[in-house]
Amino acid sequence: MGKHIAGTRLVGTLLRGLVLLLAVGLVAGAGWYVLRNNSANGAEGSCPTTLHVVTASSFATVVSAAGRTLRGGDDCVLVDTTSTDGRPAAGQLTQSRADLWIPDDASWDVIAPPQFVAKKDTLNAYATLASSPIYMVTDPATGDRINAGGGGWLALSGLLNTKNSGVKLVVRNPAMSGDGMVAAGAVGEAVWLEKGMDASSLVLTNVLNVTRTVNHDLAAIPEAPGEVGLIPEYALLATLRLAKTDRRYIVGTDHTALLRYTWLPAATAAANPKKAAALRRLYAAFTSAEGSRAIAEAGLRGPDNLRPIFDGANILPEPTAKPFEVLQPHHVQHIFATWDPEDRRSNLLIVVDLASNGTSSGAPTSPPPGKQVTQPIEVLRNGCLVLSGLMPVGSRLGLWEINPGNPGYRKLMPTDRLDDATRASFEKQVGKLAAHRTGPGLFDTIAAAYQSVRDDYHDDMFNQVLVFTDDQNKDSANTAAVDALVQKLTGLQDPNKPVTVSIVVLGKKDSADRLKTALKPIDAYVDNALNSDDVQAAFIHVVAGGLHE
Repeated sequence: MGKHIAGTRLVGTLLRGLVLLLAVGLVAGAGWYVLRNNSANGAEGSCPTTLHVVTASSFATVVSAAGRTLRGGDDCVLVDTTSTDGRPAAGQLTQSRADLWIPDDASWDVIAPPQFVAKKDTLNAYATLASSPIYMVTDPATGDRINAGGGGWLALSGLLNTKNSGVKLVVRNPAMSGDGMVAAGAVGEAVWLEKGMDASSLVLTNVLNVTRTVNHDLAAIPEAPGEVGLIPEYALLATLRLAKTDRRYIVGTDHTALLRYTWLPAATAAANPKKAAALRRLYAAFTSAEGSRAIAEAGLRGPDNLRPIFDGANILPEPTAKPFEVLQPHHVQHIFATWDPEDRRSNLLIVVDLASNGTSSGAPTSPPPGKQVTQPIEVLRNGCLVLSGLMPVGSRLGLWEINPGNPGYRKLMPTDRLDDATRASFEKQVGKLAAHRTGPGLFDTIAAAYQSVRDDYHDDMFNQVLVFTDDQNKDSANTAAVDALVQKLTGLQDPNKPVTVSIVVLGKKDSADRLKTALKPIDAYVDNALNSDDVQAAFIHVVAGGLHE
């Protein structure tokens, strides 16, 4: 009897289980059908218009929230979002057939495919949707040192650039996030505004030696005394309750480093009436109640520039200084070239024209206060060695010297692929450089060097001529000769093979100023150098691309 009851119960249980499985199967099947139907018809089929959006990971939730407001009605818009940060976004724009890009800073437009972004003001192109200031986060003692220097980005740059100061930088990889690029850019930009482009290049190179670069998705949090982490406000707000209570937060008294989440519609989408209408609706959605709430929940500031409400946020000082301008393409290239040797890849020909021994024409008799003038030939040798060390294997490097007679120069080292052997050969030839009366062939040699680089053009690297001269023959004052050089170089230019000309005048600022004005038509870069730091800075500028506005 017991066995019969038990058996009956077992059969009943099995039957109930079978019914349950069938029910679940039907529901699952129905659910699978619904999902499959959505997938098969595609979001493209469920809404008449789909926008493919590439955005920074820190803004993805905001795009999703704004997109949800467009999902209803017969004219609904589906927003298909892909999160990609930093330089990899360039490939994603093409791969995903993006209609819109919202990077975490406007300066990223330098990596966009040619003609990708619609012209400024077309469909609100280049408008800022949200922002986030970047803070210097450090220990109290280091914070006091920064504040003692003025509390700004220039003060931080000075400490980082001072040998054995004990101050170190922590920053996210500039190639992988706006957090890193804008933060590193602020360190260099403060020097650029104060002392110029070459000085900024040199400082960034020196700062890299005392920098811990964060190559993952975590914030650049300082971990030891003396470290200064550069962290955006949005990343700080969510963790303030867990942060060390003795941290010092400095926002910068001279400038504010600011991430700008930027609306960059694709030119192709702007030209498509349906896509353009959908983009206008999405743009408006960021100011809707749901869009504004999502911006605040992400820790970002909206167009009103008000800090979102988070527990403990009052510990962060409110930015009051004017923001740095958006980093221009050449500034961005300096940052990339500082952090990644591959961005220094160049096809470079150096031309040397030097007669001074350091006591006559090569250096002023009264250098500016604080400037120690070294013999020009020594400065030049040291600079060449620095440059050789900075250029990666696979670059191309050559060395010419102005020489009396015809053709007016000699090839100390013909341009060749840089490897360990050619680097050693170059350094050997640099060691032989000597000041001597060279003859009047400077401008003819510059034209010949330009043509040589143009004819040996490599489209996977920067192609450049770098000239060092002490203007021994007063070529800069020969107006007719300078005009003839401009005409020659203009005639040699090939828009498909751009070659940059950089001229560094050793010691003579008046000569440099004359050449800078006269060579503007060919967009040459001209500067003067008084000491080793100046020459090294010029070399680093050139190896960072040699570009200029």
